[in-house]
Amino acid sequence: MKKSLIPLLMVMTIGSAFAAGNQEAAVSSGGTVDLDVWAVKAAELQVDTESLANWKGIEEATGTSLNWQLISTEVKDEQFNLIMTSGNLPDVMAYYEGKSGFSSVNKFGTQGAFLPLEDLIREHAPNLKAAILDDPKVRESLMASDGNIYYIPMLSALNAARGWFIRYDWLEAVGKDVPTTTDELYEVLLAFKNEDPNGNGEADEIPMIFRRRGDDAFYNLGALAYAFDADTGWVLRNGKVVYGPSEPQYLDFLKYIAKLYKEKLIDQEILTRPGNPRNDLLGKDQAGAIHDWFASTASLNDTLASDIPGFNLRHMAPPVGTADRPFTRIQMSKVRGDGGWSISHSNPDPIATIKMMDYIFSPEGSRYVNFGVENDTYVLEGGKPLYTDKITKNPDMGFHEALVTNGMQWKIGLQQDIEYEKQFANAIATAARIDYMDNFIEEEFPILSFTEDEQMVIDDKLSQINLYTAEMSSRALIGADKTADLTKIFAELNNMGLKEVTAIYQAAYDRKK
Repeated sequence: MKKSLIPLLMVMTIGSAFAAGNQEAAVSSGGTVDLDVWAVKAAELQVDTESLANWKGIEEATGTSLNWQLISTEVKDEQFNLIMTSGNLPDVMAYYEGKSGFSSVNKFGTQGAFLPLEDLIREHAPNLKAAILDDPKVRESLMASDGNIYYIPMLSALNAARGWFIRYDWLEAVGKDVPTTTDELYEVLLAFKNEDPNGNGEADEIPMIFRRRGDDAFYNLGALAYAFDADTGWVLRNGKVVYGPSEPQYLDFLKYIAKLYKEKLIDQEILTRPGNPRNDLLGKDQAGAIHDWFASTASLNDTLASDIPGFNLRHMAPPVGTADRPFTRIQMSKVRGDGGWSISHSNPDPIATIKMMDYIFSPEGSRYVNFGVENDTYVLEGGKPLYTDKITKNPDMGFHEALVTNGMQWKIGLQQDIEYEKQFANAIATAARIDYMDNFIEEEFPILSFTEDEQMVIDDKLSQINLYTAEMSSRALIGADKTADLTKIFAELNNMGLKEVTAIYQAAYDRKK
């Protein structure tokens, strides 16, 4: 009984702290409105929020003064939970939780922590109304279990996010074609390891590398699961919700990557290597294949051209193992799961706040958050914004980092501009994204909303299930567990409550249909 009583008491305490949260929004008082904004960093950089010209323009246009607190992605979840437990919320919170998007925001919204936004949008935010309420798919994806919307999202312009890249110059050096199957990929990686494709006479090649996201070693490595029609997360099978790692084909995926790791065809430090192994190892001419972001990965063809003669990193189709077609579910939904913001129950002026958020979706406001300030971070050519050298040729940082440092492309509610997407990616990346969008990207698992009772069960059980899955998958990768034992190991998921959690996900999906 004690185990179930503690979460219940926490919910009661939190609910009491937010008791005023669903009261009618206050009328704007006029004058400058000071707002404390808590937001997750868009890049792990120091940003001088007091000197950003684009945000000064937004503040002047909206009569607001924004006091930013930017939080590292490494501690965002812990900090968010501490704030929610305390009940002492900043005026605006820009929080997301990875694959789960804004489910926690919706949960706490139904408890009164955040204001429902539909009426505010209808009465005071015409741009948000057009972008959110008038788009059925966007509106549906944001709706909480009580039918309200508590979150202004980041909306993407394109959905191709990450994909496979391989060194064409190394393929030529070892006499191999671009691999299309997992067997062919194995043979190519073996050649990369043994045939000195970088030509330095040393056995220093790392055939395939992957970047982690925080502690998530399978953030990119997990893309190989699709080769076996497996999935590292939730997946739909003919209308039925299934936890991917509980399926038998997930073991085929683990056996394959364990084989690659054992034969040193995958970076042996994948679980521990610090920093940015993509830029580091490709920059040292030591890596041959990778799964990563299209734009920033393809840009290495430009940045490394002078250091590595003939460097040629191009995209390839997702490899096929036991699956019947090449595909991926990795994508950016129109409603991105990694950016957006909400208005807290204690916000001093919700009307002024929603108007500020609405301005960012206007042509002028969108220009500020996508491109910055004219004649500083962009110029107009043919009526279209073009980033200046301050962004595209910054000697101290990459393209994305330069944008973030200058106040653009933050993880808040905004509409990403197609012209940003075009300039963020070079021709190699653009070709890759189009190929993936036209041929390989399949529908991802939808974002679901849960009732308060359902969310309590999920919070209690799913984090343990995910942690166990990650730990056992990592152990399988490095060969710590024999593949013959994997079936028994993953059967433990049912003892941890997987069936109950799956039933909740199924009910939430059925409500959404």
